[in-house]
Amino acid sequence: MNLLLAETPDQKISLTFDNPTMQDFFKKWCRFKNVYEKEKAEILAIDDADKRQEELDKLNATREEWKLRAMGTTIGCHTIVKKGTEGNDIKTYDLT
Repeated sequence: MNLLLAETPDQKISLTFDNPTMQDFFKKWCRFKNVYEKEKAEILAIDDADKRQEELDKLNATREEWKLRAMGTTIGCHTIVKKGTEGNDIKTYDLT
């Protein structure tokens, strides 16, 4: 998957993937995470505790659905990263 690691000037670690599938997955994940965090902040500002919890439950259900779809359609479902076949158990799931 050609993973490249580098230290940034502000002493953070940068991970770079020279793999279109991984790049696409992380782009989508970042977009989703930004939307999720914005929605969560708005929900946490709701005064009514019952309504706030109801909205948090909906948001978390959306997050779980997104994770299943993202992993099932991009890098998780049909890709074997380890080279070779020894010790690999393959399970398939129809998530549709």
